[in-house]
Amino acid sequence: MTVALEGFHAVKHALRFAPSLVRRITVASLPEALALCDALAPDVRDTLLALAVPGSVDHPTGVCGVALRPVEDRSVLSARVAPLVLLDDPRHPGNAGAAIRVAAAAEASGVALLGSLDPWHPSVLRGAAGLHYALPVLSCTLAEVTGPLLALDAGGTPLGSVPDNAVLVVGSERAGVSDEVRWRADRVVSLPMREGVSSLNLATALSAALYAWKLSRSA
Repeated sequence: MTVALEGFHAVKHALRFAPSLVRRITVASLPEALALCDALAPDVRDTLLALAVPGSVDHPTGVCGVALRPVEDRSVLSARVAPLVLLDDPRHPGNAGAAIRVAAAAEASGVALLGSLDPWHPSVLRGAAGLHYALPVLSCTLAEVTGPLLALDAGGTPLGSVPDNAVLVVGSERAGVSDEVRWRADRVVSLPMREGVSSLNLATALSAALYAWKLSRSA
Protein backbone atom coordinates (compact mmCIF):
# COMPACT_ATOMS: atom_id res chain seq x y z
CA MET A 1 0.00 0.00 0.00
CA THR A 2 1.29 3.45 -0.91
CA VAL A 3 0.78 6.83 0.76
CA ALA A 4 1.19 10.39 -0.47
CA LEU A 5 4.06 12.50 0.84
CA GLU A 6 2.86 16.10 0.77
CA GLY A 7 5.62 18.68 0.67
CA PHE A 8 9.38 18.76 0.94
CA HIS A 9 9.57 17.94 4.64
CA ALA A 10 7.50 14.77 4.29
CA VAL A 11 9.64 13.66 1.35
CA LYS A 12 12.82 14.57 3.24
CA HIS A 13 11.91 12.48 6.28
CA ALA A 14 10.85 9.48 4.20
CA LEU A 15 14.14 9.64 2.29
CA ARG A 16 16.10 10.03 5.50
CA PHE A 17 14.51 7.22 7.52
CA ALA A 18 13.22 4.78 4.88
CA PRO A 19 14.71 5.60 1.47
CA SER A 20 14.00 2.13 0.05
CA LEU A 21 10.25 2.70 0.49
CA VAL A 22 10.07 5.91 -1.57
CA ARG A 23 8.74 5.12 -5.02
CA ARG A 24 8.40 8.48 -6.73
CA ILE A 25 9.22 12.13 -6.14
CA THR A 26 7.61 14.84 -8.23
CA VAL A 27 9.15 18.32 -8.36
CA ALA A 28 7.79 21.48 -9.91
CA SER A 29 11.35 22.72 -10.39
CA LEU A 30 14.41 20.50 -9.96
CA PRO A 31 16.82 23.40 -9.27
CA GLU A 32 14.49 24.74 -6.57
CA ALA A 33 14.08 21.29 -5.03
CA LEU A 34 17.85 20.82 -4.94
CA ALA A 35 18.24 24.26 -3.39
CA LEU A 36 15.86 23.16 -0.61
CA CYS A 37 18.02 20.08 -0.09
CA ASP A 38 21.18 22.14 0.06
CA ALA A 39 19.64 24.46 2.63
CA LEU A 40 17.67 22.02 4.77
CA ALA A 41 18.69 18.42 4.08
CA PRO A 42 21.92 17.93 2.14
CA ASP A 43 22.02 14.32 3.31
CA VAL A 44 19.09 13.39 1.03
CA ARG A 45 20.14 15.43 -2.01
CA ASP A 46 21.55 12.57 -4.08
CA THR A 47 18.60 10.27 -3.36
CA LEU A 48 16.09 12.97 -4.24
CA LEU A 49 17.98 13.75 -7.43
CA ALA A 50 17.91 10.09 -8.47
CA LEU A 51 14.14 9.77 -7.96
CA ALA A 52 12.88 13.21 -8.97
CA VAL A 53 10.72 13.69 -12.04
CA PRO A 54 9.28 17.02 -13.20
CA GLY A 55 5.56 17.53 -12.90
CA SER A 56 2.69 19.49 -11.44
CA VAL A 57 2.81 19.75 -7.64
CA ASP A 58 -0.03 21.11 -5.51
CA HIS A 59 2.15 22.14 -2.55
CA PRO A 60 3.93 25.43 -1.78
CA THR A 61 7.33 23.69 -1.56
CA GLY A 62 6.97 22.32 -5.08
CA VAL A 63 7.79 18.79 -3.93
CA CYS A 64 5.65 15.73 -3.31
CA GLY A 65 6.12 11.99 -3.38
CA VAL A 66 4.70 8.51 -3.07
CA ALA A 67 6.04 5.84 -0.73
CA LEU A 68 5.16 2.36 0.44
CA ARG A 69 3.98 1.91 3.99
CA PRO A 70 6.56 0.11 6.13
CA VAL A 71 5.96 -3.35 7.50
CA GLU A 72 4.09 -2.87 10.77
CA ASP A 73 6.26 -3.38 13.85
CA ARG A 74 4.00 -4.43 16.72
CA SER A 75 6.88 -5.53 18.98
CA VAL A 76 6.93 -2.07 20.60
CA LEU A 77 3.59 -2.85 22.23
CA SER A 78 5.27 -5.37 24.53
CA ALA A 79 9.03 -4.66 24.65
CA ARG A 80 11.00 -1.41 24.36
CA VAL A 81 13.87 0.65 25.80
CA ALA A 82 12.17 4.03 25.29
CA PRO A 83 8.60 5.10 26.12
CA LEU A 84 5.74 4.12 23.86
CA VAL A 85 3.23 6.89 23.15
CA LEU A 86 -0.39 5.75 23.33
CA LEU A 87 -3.01 8.16 21.99
CA ASP A 88 -6.36 7.37 23.60
CA ASP A 89 -9.04 7.87 20.95
CA PRO A 90 -7.68 11.06 19.34
CA ARG A 91 -10.28 12.90 17.23
CA HIS A 92 -8.21 15.51 15.40
CA PRO A 93 -5.88 14.05 12.73
CA GLY A 94 -3.59 17.08 12.84
CA ASN A 95 -3.06 16.69 16.58
CA ALA A 96 -2.27 13.01 16.15
CA GLY A 97 0.25 13.92 13.46
CA ALA A 98 1.85 16.54 15.70
CA ALA A 99 2.13 13.92 18.46
CA ILE A 100 3.93 11.55 16.08
CA ARG A 101 6.31 14.36 15.16
CA VAL A 102 7.07 15.03 18.83
CA ALA A 103 7.53 11.32 19.54
CA ALA A 104 9.99 10.95 16.68
CA ALA A 105 11.99 13.97 17.81
CA ALA A 106 12.20 12.71 21.40
CA GLU A 107 13.18 9.19 20.26
CA ALA A 108 10.13 7.43 21.63
CA SER A 109 9.90 3.76 20.69
CA GLY A 110 6.67 4.23 18.73
CA VAL A 111 3.18 5.69 18.63
CA ALA A 112 0.05 3.56 18.98
CA LEU A 113 -3.53 4.77 18.61
CA LEU A 114 -6.63 3.51 20.38
CA GLY A 115 -9.95 4.20 18.68
CA SER A 116 -11.16 4.71 15.14
CA LEU A 117 -8.68 7.24 13.74
CA ASP A 118 -6.44 5.71 11.07
CA PRO A 119 -2.82 6.54 12.04
CA TRP A 120 -1.95 6.63 8.32
CA HIS A 121 -4.81 8.98 7.38
CA PRO A 122 -3.53 11.66 4.94
CA SER A 123 -4.18 14.42 7.49
CA VAL A 124 -2.22 12.55 10.16
CA LEU A 125 0.65 12.09 7.71
CA ARG A 126 0.50 15.77 6.87
CA GLY A 127 0.68 16.76 10.54
CA ALA A 128 3.62 14.42 11.15
CA ALA A 129 5.59 15.76 8.16
CA GLY A 130 6.57 12.27 7.06
CA LEU A 131 7.94 11.17 10.44
CA HIS A 132 5.81 8.03 10.33
CA TYR A 133 8.95 6.62 8.70
CA ALA A 134 11.11 7.37 11.75
CA LEU A 135 9.35 5.04 14.23
CA PRO A 136 6.55 2.45 14.35
CA VAL A 137 3.07 3.98 14.04
CA LEU A 138 0.07 1.69 14.40
CA SER A 139 -3.40 1.06 15.80
CA CYS A 140 -3.91 -1.29 18.72
CA THR A 141 -6.21 -2.30 21.55
CA LEU A 142 -5.45 -1.60 25.19
CA ALA A 143 -5.20 -5.34 25.85
CA GLU A 144 -2.21 -5.58 23.51
CA VAL A 145 -0.11 -3.07 25.46
CA THR A 146 2.15 -4.18 28.29
CA GLY A 147 4.45 -2.24 30.62
CA PRO A 148 3.99 0.52 33.20
CA LEU A 149 1.08 2.68 32.04
CA LEU A 150 1.32 6.41 32.83
CA ALA A 151 -1.84 8.34 31.94
CA LEU A 152 -1.47 12.10 31.57
CA ASP A 153 -4.33 13.96 33.25
CA ALA A 154 -4.59 17.40 34.83
CA GLY A 155 -5.91 15.85 38.04
CA GLY A 156 -3.09 13.34 38.44
CA THR A 157 -0.11 13.29 40.77
CA PRO A 158 3.14 15.05 39.70
CA LEU A 159 4.82 13.31 36.77
CA GLY A 160 8.09 12.44 38.48
CA SER A 161 10.33 9.87 36.81
CA VAL A 162 9.32 8.10 33.61
CA PRO A 163 10.60 4.52 33.19
CA ASP A 164 12.34 3.70 29.92
CA ASN A 165 9.70 1.08 29.13
CA ALA A 166 6.74 3.28 30.08
CA VAL A 167 3.56 3.64 28.08
CA LEU A 168 2.71 7.36 28.06
CA VAL A 169 -1.01 7.79 27.45
CA VAL A 170 -2.50 11.06 26.24
CA GLY A 171 -6.28 11.35 26.13
CA SER A 172 -8.53 12.79 23.45
CA GLU A 173 -8.78 16.54 22.99
CA ARG A 174 -12.12 16.95 24.77
CA ALA A 175 -12.70 13.87 26.90
CA GLY A 176 -9.16 13.23 28.18
CA VAL A 177 -8.17 9.67 29.06
CA SER A 178 -10.99 7.14 29.05
CA ASP A 179 -12.28 5.38 32.15
CA GLU A 180 -10.83 2.12 30.83
CA VAL A 181 -7.35 3.61 30.56
CA ARG A 182 -7.66 5.36 33.92
CA TRP A 183 -8.63 2.08 35.58
CA ARG A 184 -5.76 0.21 33.89
CA ALA A 185 -3.10 2.89 34.56
CA ASP A 186 -0.31 2.24 37.02
CA ARG A 187 -0.14 5.99 37.62
CA VAL A 188 -2.29 8.95 36.60
CA VAL A 189 0.17 11.82 36.31
CA SER A 190 0.10 15.54 35.60
CA LEU A 191 2.49 18.24 34.44
CA PRO A 192 3.20 21.23 36.68
CA MET A 193 1.20 24.18 35.37
CA ARG A 194 0.39 27.70 36.45
CA GLU A 195 -2.76 28.01 38.55
CA GLY A 196 -5.75 28.81 36.37
CA VAL A 197 -4.40 27.02 33.28
CA SER A 198 -6.56 23.93 32.97
CA SER A 199 -4.99 21.98 30.13
CA LEU A 200 -2.47 21.82 27.30
CA ASN A 201 -2.74 20.82 23.67
CA LEU A 202 -2.30 17.06 23.20
CA ALA A 203 1.08 17.32 21.44
CA THR A 204 2.33 20.00 23.85
CA ALA A 205 1.58 17.87 26.91
CA LEU A 206 3.19 14.87 25.27
CA SER A 207 6.27 16.90 24.38
CA ALA A 208 6.74 18.04 27.98
CA ALA A 209 6.42 14.48 29.32
CA LEU A 210 8.74 12.93 26.74
CA TYR A 211 11.42 15.54 27.20
CA ALA A 212 11.21 15.16 30.98
CA TRP A 213 12.09 11.50 30.34
CA LYS A 214 14.76 12.31 27.76
CA LEU A 215 16.50 14.97 29.84
CA SER A 216 16.51 12.85 33.01
CA ARG A 217 17.98 9.95 31.05
CA SER A 218 20.77 12.06 29.58
CA ALA A 219 21.55 13.53 33.00
